[in-house]
Amino acid sequence: MSEHTNTAPSSQPIENKGQSKVRNFLTKLGLPTTIVAIAVSIYSFYFTGESPDVVTDFIDQVEQTDKKKEEKLPDLVEAIDNYLPTSTTNKTIRHDYFTLSYSEKHEQPEWVAYELYGDSLKKAKVERHSSFKSDPMVETGSAKPSDYTRSGYDRGHLAPAADMAFSEEAMKQSFLMSNISPQEPAFNRGIWRELEEQTRDWCLTSEHFYVVVGPVLTQRAKRRFGENKALAAPRSFYKVLLDLRGSDKKAVGFMLPNTKSDAPLSDYMVSIDSIETLTGIDFFPELPDDLEENLEASFSPFRWPYDEERFRMRVGTWNNEAAYSQVLE
Repeated sequence: MSEHTNTAPSSQPIENKGQSKVRNFLTKLGLPTTIVAIAVSIYSFYFTGESPDVVTDFIDQVEQTDKKKEEKLPDLVEAIDNYLPTSTTNKTIRHDYFTLSYSEKHEQPEWVAYELYGDSLKKAKVERHSSFKSDPMVETGSAKPSDYTRSGYDRGHLAPAADMAFSEEAMKQSFLMSNISPQEPAFNRGIWRELEEQTRDWCLTSEHFYVVVGPVLTQRAKRRFGENKALAAPRSFYKVLLDLRGSDKKAVGFMLPNTKSDAPLSDYMVSIDSIETLTGIDFFPELPDDLEENLEASFSPFRWPYDEERFRMRVGTWNNEAAYSQVLE
């Protein structure tokens, strides 16, 4: 007596290699299932039998290009692990958690550069340090905390204390005056705070950023104050973010006036090239020329979505709190 096995018919038709390739490719892009199914159906209708399959040829080219990029990525990242922007002052100072280029003429850094890791942001946060100190590594002497007393300006962090909250020593170093620049209270406690928090949110997704941040010292100062009127209050600040670790390599710059703002962060997105032109600083000189040109010449706002609820909080609450506290001071 022979045995028979009854197999229920599949509810879905068997796909050929072309259909499977299209489905897998579109799924990797994160498209909704319905859209993927419609696209596969359209593909099946137009590309059957002996029809020239330009669609799968295109997919093959994209996947081969991505594979080559992934193969080159480790060497690229390793090559710029010791990256630094150029210094127009020739006074570069390396601390454990960030590096800076100091401008004696303005008694503040022209840039502060550091690496921000998503893993570090996930660690338990140490208590916020609150003691600003002069930087002993600045041979000519950095600004002093007392220079800001009754100046009307905040001691504005460039490498944020919250970015350094994974380590007591890192937090302590972030309060060195060589990491500080004069900021209007409504700026520091408003849009600058928003950009700092948004950067951390982006990094939690992207896992790693190269960050360069600083005042624009090529513009005439808003005001001079402190000992010998050496401290220059900048008119603008910039921040540059570079993401090389993920498959979606991207970069963006921000140029923000040192004042209160009710506009969204997207209004201040600019190309890195434009910041380099204004400041005279080359931010990522160790990048291969073709990649540097591509990343620094343009940016895609949709790849940097900001938190609209935080934006409303800034406009509706933070800006008002900053204005009120300044009156009390």
